[in-house]
Amino acid sequence: MAESLLASRWGTGVVVRDAETIWDRSHIVRLRLADDDRTVVLKRPRTDNFGDRARGFDAELAALEFLSPMETAVAPRLIGADPAAGVLIMEDLGPGSSLADSLLAADRGRAEADLISYARAIAAMHAWSIGRSHEYGQIGARLAGSPGTVMEPDWMDAITRAKERFLAMAARLGLATDGVDQEIDSLGALMAGTGYVGLVHSDLCPDNTHIADGTCRIIDFETSGWGPIALDVAYLLAPFPSCWCFASLPADAAGPALLAYRDQATNAGINLGPDWETALTAALAGWVVARGARIGRALEEDRNWGTTTMRPRLLTWLHSFIEAASTTGALPRLRSLAEAIRELLLLRWPDAVVPDYPALARPGAPLAQSPRRRNSD
Repeated sequence: MAESLLASRWGTGVVVRDAETIWDRSHIVRLRLADDDRTVVLKRPRTDNFGDRARGFDAELAALEFLSPMETAVAPRLIGADPAAGVLIMEDLGPGSSLADSLLAADRGRAEADLISYARAIAAMHAWSIGRSHEYGQIGARLAGSPGTVMEPDWMDAITRAKERFLAMAARLGLATDGVDQEIDSLGALMAGTGYVGLVHSDLCPDNTHIADGTCRIIDFETSGWGPIALDVAYLLAPFPSCWCFASLPADAAGPALLAYRDQATNAGINLGPDWETALTAALAGWVVARGARIGRALEEDRNWGTTTMRPRLLTWLHSFIEAASTTGALPRLRSLAEAIRELLLLRWPDAVVPDYPALARPGAPLAQSPRRRNSD
């Protein structure tokens, strides 16, 4: 299958010499070609780790096809695909590191530079996509075999599905939730703002990046879709709400990256108006709601996930939303509820400590522990 797809793209006979899995995951394979030692990456639908993720294959294929015409690439170029067979082949980005590598190392300058490269890549992707909903929709409809089909980023569905569980968790803690459900229902519109809608990666973990020569490329679009771009940008504020490689991201590191995003977007003609901060606040609120069931489980038992346990993450994401909502004045009922939840959790979890990334660590601070391999929640 791979040889046929590559021959169709390049117009010559292609022979695959060997293959090796990437990250110990059988659905991602590096193929080495016989003629000139070129390599490409083949990806199939994921069946492990996340369960049934056939939708993830379609989302990735749609995103790569949509982004491939960009003059300056922010993702691997799509080389070929057979959707019916569940096979896509993309550019092999070659040697490089990731933002996770930078944050978990000891070089602050490198980590700060890579955070800015990461932000610029996100901004370039968003700027390219805004105003191209028809193009993306055509790709998605073709893959789904249904006109009018639009793939949303995974986070939007997660927020919708988690609403009742979040409210139930709050009630379990004895907290009033009057009016909160209406504010949750408004999150999508607040995030979209006055046109902040485009291709959303929806899982911008530091290890879903490839950085070489100071340039960041984004990988792994399995959870992507068309929706509010604030969901991606707020990863720098939460921080990293879907990522194993979590730790504190101080304002003096996140701030320059957020400014780099704004500069890149503005230079590309995207106007981030006065409602932009409210859109980011709504994204932070969405993650608090989406993690409602996780808060309920963490009341009984903490568990390890990547660089730390769940409880420090949950406290951090609550704090990030509360701080943003206090500044913007948005979502007052949800903010009050989040404040009450956090106060109770701090009393229940006095030993929960948020670690620092080694590259950004304060003297004497606990450090994020690097696991032996990637994992996901």
